[in-house]
Amino acid sequence: MSSEKKPDQPEQEKKQYHFKVDNTPYKWDQRYITGAEIRSVGPGIPESMDLFIKVKGKPGRLVANDEVIDLDDNGIEKFYSQESSSSAGDN
Repeated sequence: MSSEKKPDQPEQEKKQYHFKVDNTPYKWDQRYITGAEIRSVGPGIPESMDLFIKVKGKPGRLVANDEVIDLDDNGIEKFYSQESSSSAGDN
């Protein structure tokens, strides 16, 4: 007989949050993500490019590296990158 104690209830699975960068879906295991963390997923977004979040019915909004985004908001957050010299929504 094992002396290990087993928990009364199984450990709950961590919630996964979903977002897209340039139409590629990603999962994140925390509710909040910074602009810098978004830039680091997948192939990454170089500092020479700007990161925007899509806002329904409006031009994209620039996301700073230290800005914190709540991934628990309704829907899937959609981010996109574009050259720093271009205007939001020109992608």
